[in-house]
Amino acid sequence: MSTKAIYRISSLDGLRGISILLVIIDHAFTSNFKNLKIGELGVGIFFVISSYLIISFLLKDLDSRSFSIRKFYFKRILRIFPAYYFFLAITFGLIFYLDFFNFEHFWRPLVFLENYHPASLWKNNWLIGHTWSLAAEEQFYIIISILFLIFKNKNTPRKGLLISFLSMFILASLFRGGYMIFDNIPVYLKGSVYRSFETVMDSFAIGGLIALFTIEKLKNHIVISYFRNKIFLLIILIFFIQFLNSPFIREIFGLKVRFIYNTIGLPVIYIVIGILLVLSVSAQRNTFLYKVLNSKVLSFIGLISYSLYLWQQVWLYNWEIPLIVKLLGIIFSALISYYLIEKPSLNFRNKLLLKYKK
Repeated sequence: MSTKAIYRISSLDGLRGISILLVIIDHAFTSNFKNLKIGELGVGIFFVISSYLIISFLLKDLDSRSFSIRKFYFKRILRIFPAYYFFLAITFGLIFYLDFFNFEHFWRPLVFLENYHPASLWKNNWLIGHTWSLAAEEQFYIIISILFLIFKNKNTPRKGLLISFLSMFILASLFRGGYMIFDNIPVYLKGSVYRSFETVMDSFAIGGLIALFTIEKLKNHIVISYFRNKIFLLIILIFFIQFLNSPFIREIFGLKVRFIYNTIGLPVIYIVIGILLVLSVSAQRNTFLYKVLNSKVLSFIGLISYSLYLWQQVWLYNWEIPLIVKLLGIIFSALISYYLIEKPSLNFRNKLLLKYKK
């Protein structure tokens, strides 16, 4: 069995490709999409996908009694660290050269805590500010590994995980709403809404719930069946809810609409993303959705999406260079990162995993 067969699921590369394209388009044309915040939407899609995959693999290990915290962290470290710290090394060198460096602003990415760095306190932080989403991802890995350690020897481990994911889903809305209502909250929490783990954990919870119920069971659910040929309605619903959090709407209706968005809107968006994930993974080969997600260009973008994510924000800084040069720079840097750092690391990891599995 090839290593690719173990770790890749058909159509998800295409969905990742859409996710990273939303982020890049948003950062490249910030003024055009400020009312939709499509970059945040792209990150939300990525969180749901990532959680679904991680929990699915861990559940398989749990069922086969092969769950190991050491194996889990070995896989995650070799997946994330090499390309990430290569990016930080190059970027920090650039920051020193430009005389941007301030340790108060740049220590957090080193330890995956950028998501607790309020944007209001940023100073020349754009080049590495996007690492907040990777920080949230790493925090999810820690929490989920603890949950699996707690429940792996229980008679009904899935029940414990189900309660945990449902709790995460509900509590995220309460945190977002509470940070809006109460004033005596530390700035690193109140100013980190949509980035701090507790305010985005409902996206991870949705991915975990899909993994628990499995695509095979969910694909025949009445809701999934209803939307199978109505995907466009789901997309319209997502963008309509996103628009509720736009500066345009807030200027007209005030913060009450934003409170609704935080407590009700975002959970609905993540549920809809979850439905789209189930539809994508279960799509038949002759359908339009399958053909789009498995197109060569979109699949390749998804394949190198991690490296694209790392390097896009460096190039999309307000350098006085044409946009086409910035976009080519993103592609060039991502290809170097993927083929020289990321892919060799993954191949090394997968070979070791196959070797010890035998």
